[in-house]
Amino acid sequence: MKTTIVAASLLMILSALAGSIVRYGEPDAPKPISVRILAEKDIKEGFKHDQKRKQIQRSIKIARLVYRQLGCRPTYAEATGRIAVEYNLPARLLAAVVFVESSCNPNAVSDRYSVGLTQVNPKYHRYTRAELKDPQRNLEIGASILSRYIAQYGLVKGLHAYNGFGNPTDEYSTKVLVAAGMKIEVKG
Repeated sequence: MKTTIVAASLLMILSALAGSIVRYGEPDAPKPISVRILAEKDIKEGFKHDQKRKQIQRSIKIARLVYRQLGCRPTYAEATGRIAVEYNLPARLLAAVVFVESSCNPNAVSDRYSVGLTQVNPKYHRYTRAELKDPQRNLEIGASILSRYIAQYGLVKGLHAYNGFGNPTDEYSTKVLVAAGMKIEVKG
């Protein structure tokens, strides 16, 4: 009788194992692949998006490098890189302007009441102080102003205009360009 119970138990265990092997041994059928045919326009847009994403990533790396070389924390490198691409500015130039203007201090306020990372004056540029105290918004506003001046006057005079045309020399633009690590051609 014991032998019959042991044999029956063994048979149940083996059949249970065999059943589980059969159940789990067969893989599920793969799900059908869905294919979307892309138009040429979609492919071009995707390519442009990828190129812009790569350009932003390069700009972020450059901004991070410039901030570190100038002794600043790279806290605003991501915003600087993205905004530089958005406003068609070299990231190293925008990072250098931030360094020269505010020493990378988002709470900087000058004796002429210019505010934030890019030292935008609310009196002349008609933005609120609260808006200019937001580092992200300050970078966007400063980049917009700088981009417009460079388009209008060229690089050196555009930097001079950004500085308010105060000093008649190229001292400010030279300081920014040296901080950016950009070549300066001396005419003469």
